[in-house]
Amino acid sequence: MPGDVSPELSSKEDAPTAAAETTVPTETAAAEKPAEADVRVIKLPAPYDDARMEFSGMAWLGDKLVLLPQYPRRLGEDGSGFIVTIQKEDILAYLGGESMEPIETGLIAFDDGGLSESLEGFEGFEALAFLGEKVFLTIETSGGSPMMGYLVSGVVDEERQSIRLEAEGIVPLVPQTDFRNASDEALVVANEQLFTFFEDNGSAVNPNSYAHVFDTALSPQPQTDFPAIEYRVTDATEAQADGSFWVMNYFYPGDAHLKAEVDPIAQRFGEGLSHRRSDRVERILRLQLENGQIRMADEAPLYLSLTPDGSSRNWEGLVRLDELGFLAVTDSFPETILGFIPDLR
Repeated sequence: MPGDVSPELSSKEDAPTAAAETTVPTETAAAEKPAEADVRVIKLPAPYDDARMEFSGMAWLGDKLVLLPQYPRRLGEDGSGFIVTIQKEDILAYLGGESMEPIETGLIAFDDGGLSESLEGFEGFEALAFLGEKVFLTIETSGGSPMMGYLVSGVVDEERQSIRLEAEGIVPLVPQTDFRNASDEALVVANEQLFTFFEDNGSAVNPNSYAHVFDTALSPQPQTDFPAIEYRVTDATEAQADGSFWVMNYFYPGDAHLKAEVDPIAQRFGEGLSHRRSDRVERILRLQLENGQIRMADEAPLYLSLTPDGSSRNWEGLVRLDELGFLAVTDSFPETILGFIPDLR
C-alpha cells in the first residue's frame, strides 16, 4: 500500500509499484476471446462505504467474511481498532434478492499490540488469513530501503468478538525490489504453512520472484519460487483441499513502470472485449500449490468487465464464494466497492 502519503489519504494509485512478466504453460493455442464477468455491487452501509476505509484484505473466518481496513484504528472514536464482518448467509441472501438496502455488517475489536505506533514508517495492514483461532497479517512500512514488510500472528476470541496481535513475535518480510509502496500483499495458509507473496513479480523487475514460507509459529522455512506474473498481485483466496487458490491480478495505467511489453497470459488465452480496448487489467488467476511448489494453473484467467468510464478499480481483497464465484473489495479507488464476481469458466 502507499508509502509517502498520509494515512488519512493514501493509495496505490498515487504512487506506482513495480512491473513484471508472467510464466504460463509454454504450449501455444489460438488466442480466444474470453467472456468477461460483470461485477455485482454489494452495497455497504455508512461509514463502511467511505473511501477512507481503504480496505486492503479479506478472508473467511468460518462463515463470516472479514474485511480488513488498512488502518483499523480509524474506526474507533477513542483510538481503538475494529475490522468489519459480514455473515455468509446474509451475502447469499443479498445476491439471491433484489434489495437496494445496504447489507448488514458487524465489527470485531482489533488490538494491534501497538504496532501501528512502534513500527517505523507504518503504512498499514495488507493481507490476512485465519487458521482456527489464529490470525496472520502482513504489514507494510517505509522503514526499509525504502520499504520493509512484516508478518505477525494473533489470537481470535470469537466469544468476545476480538482479535489481539502478538507484536513480540513479528518477523520481517524483506522486499524483493527497491520500489516504493511495494510489499507482500497476499497471504495463503496451507498444510500448516504460511506463504506470503510480493506484489511485484516477473522477469522485468523481479527475475527471481519467490514466496516467503513460514510455519504457524512464524519460523522461516525454505523459500519457494513464485510464478512470474505481470502487473500486481494484490490478494489471494484461501487454498482449496487440492492446493489450488486464486489471486487478483491488477494493472492501473498510471503505474507506467508496471506496463508490460508482452503479457504471456493474454497471448496464451486471449483477452476479453473491454480489455482489448484498454490498458487496464482486472483479472483473477488460478495458481496451484503442490509439494511446496507454486505454479500457474493451465487455465484461462477470469477477466472482469472494465468500467466504461475508464476508471481503474484497485481490488485489494479477494475470497472464493463457494462454487459461485468470488467476492472482491477495493481500497479507495475509484471508491469503496464490495462486489460479487460470478465464475464464468
